[in-house]
Amino acid sequence: MDISVEQNGGLLKKILVEGTGDDTPKSGSDVSVHYVGTLNADGSKFDSSRDRPGTFDFDVGNGRVIRGWDVGILTMKKNEKAILRCSSEYGYGDRGSPPKIPGGAVLDFEVELFSWKIPPKSMSAEERSQKAAAQKDLGNAAFKEQKWEAAVEAYELGVEYVMFSHSEGGGGGPGGDCSDDECDDEHEEMKDDSPPASITDEDKQLAVALLSNCAMAKLKVNDPEGAVSDCSRAISLDADNVKAVFRRGQGHLALGNIAEATADASRVLELDPANTQAVQLKRSALEQVKKAKQKEKELAARMFGGK
Repeated sequence: MDISVEQNGGLLKKILVEGTGDDTPKSGSDVSVHYVGTLNADGSKFDSSRDRPGTFDFDVGNGRVIRGWDVGILTMKKNEKAILRCSSEYGYGDRGSPPKIPGGAVLDFEVELFSWKIPPKSMSAEERSQKAAAQKDLGNAAFKEQKWEAAVEAYELGVEYVMFSHSEGGGGGPGGDCSDDECDDEHEEMKDDSPPASITDEDKQLAVALLSNCAMAKLKVNDPEGAVSDCSRAISLDADNVKAVFRRGQGHLALGNIAEATADASRVLELDPANTQAVQLKRSALEQVKKAKQKEKELAARMFGGK
């Protein structure tokens, strides 16, 4: 089918595998794809993301890639695989991209679209809050179904939205009108663990809930270090949050940080004296101390013959 803006055959699309749902990416979305690029003239391959680890991720519709991609990928659905046939007008023009792509070449790209998200920088504060709340609901649903990894992913994305502070990012790939050095550079969006200066009380509460829930899911996937980090971020927003303090204590206990686990358990009991889980956490920490001392005693006995 002709999907060129001018309807002159400059960009053609053939669907190989139908996608799911009805949604397609919006301009500015961060998309995740795999692709194989070949010359239409002889079928020779000049580039493929499948030859490298991971997917190719970039923001579509902003001139980061060739025009054929910016236009074509916006027509694709999730999990769709398609051929995008790009004339030179939608590819690399009369110059080409030597030495692999001659000037005026028609290119065929087999593209598979896996997922996309609208980056926080493209949204208003209200839209980011709404998106974060939606991610919390998705994470809760995944957690109830014991899909721990999916829950972590949903919660972390929610945190990204609600804790957003402006930064710039970019990427490489089938480049658009950029210099060779710019196209080869890999940029990673800067992340700031501190909350935005203008964060509202409602967003702060949402961030604490997301971080605390994410910590709980990370404990399920045996990532206590990540759980401790998430809880510490939550506590920086709400020092008296019982769930965050308790789950940080659980993470410390799993890491063998007995003093820190005991301190967090004690802090929970200060905030909630009737908290039986904190009592058990403190008891477990003390039991680990006793076991460690017993092992030391047994080791000494073996080394020195009991003397």
